[in-house]
Amino acid sequence: MSVLFLASLIIAVLVLWLVLQRNQSTRKALTRSVQRRQVLQSLINQKDSENTQASLLSRLQHIMLTKLAGIYRVFYAGSPVMLMKHLAFPAGAAAGITTLNGLYIGFPGSWVAGVAGVGCFVVFYGMLKKRRRKQFSADFSEALTTINGAISSGRTFLQAMSDYSQSRDNALAGEFRTLSRRLNLGEPAETVFMESWQHYPYREYYFFIVAILLNINSGGRLREVLAKLQRSIGSGIAMEKKMLSMTSEMRMSARITGAIPFIFLILLKFISPENFEFVLHDERGKVLLYYLIGSELFGLMVIKFLMRKL
Repeated sequence: MSVLFLASLIIAVLVLWLVLQRNQSTRKALTRSVQRRQVLQSLINQKDSENTQASLLSRLQHIMLTKLAGIYRVFYAGSPVMLMKHLAFPAGAAAGITTLNGLYIGFPGSWVAGVAGVGCFVVFYGMLKKRRRKQFSADFSEALTTINGAISSGRTFLQAMSDYSQSRDNALAGEFRTLSRRLNLGEPAETVFMESWQHYPYREYYFFIVAILLNINSGGRLREVLAKLQRSIGSGIAMEKKMLSMTSEMRMSARITGAIPFIFLILLKFISPENFEFVLHDERGKVLLYYLIGSELFGLMVIKFLMRKL
């Protein structure tokens, strides 16, 4: 017993050390993010005195509105038809799961409806967000190649961006078309690019905006900067694919391990209905059910925390 306790204590210390290390790396990453934001604000001559005077409630409201706007853009996908389609699919999936539960399984209907509704929308939103990110990476790499080639041939940046927007039919081309039109109308470049960054809050697009604003404010060789940015994006995509391939087994193992208890609970309905009823409706059996749900949620949160950058 003492050996088992000592082994458990060592494992707990190792897990705690790992969590502390990840927290430290997260703080460093957040510090770098704040520094980048401050640099961008200094580049576009924005004073953050209004932000310091703003109340905590208004800041939280702004963050929530920004998050909701980002979720809406992911579901909207450029047209109201796609919005209705993206909302109808998870709603139909949740309704199907609830119906199947009522016909064959027998879990509490309110629980299943709530979990299925939220879960389907969250899963579908994650899929749409990942697809949008992947599509942006492909389109943005192509856009950098086109714009860099046009600048090398003597075109200005606005002309190169306008040429790309007219020759392509995708979401990024539409965004560049809006940027070109607003800049040609004389709107401040800082405001235009910052609003565009809200539509595509990605790291490489941030660096692209910084390079453009630096070129507007102080001049420089934009073609070389865009070429370096394009190479860094290509290497980053290759590194991301390598990381995903190296961690695919670990991520799949975590998903299978998390699904096994619920699969066996469903099988219990058909193998031993009396034990299934005991777990769901008896006060002593509900302790096992609550333990199952609590341990699963805790394990998922730990795995999500440890693998949040993968």
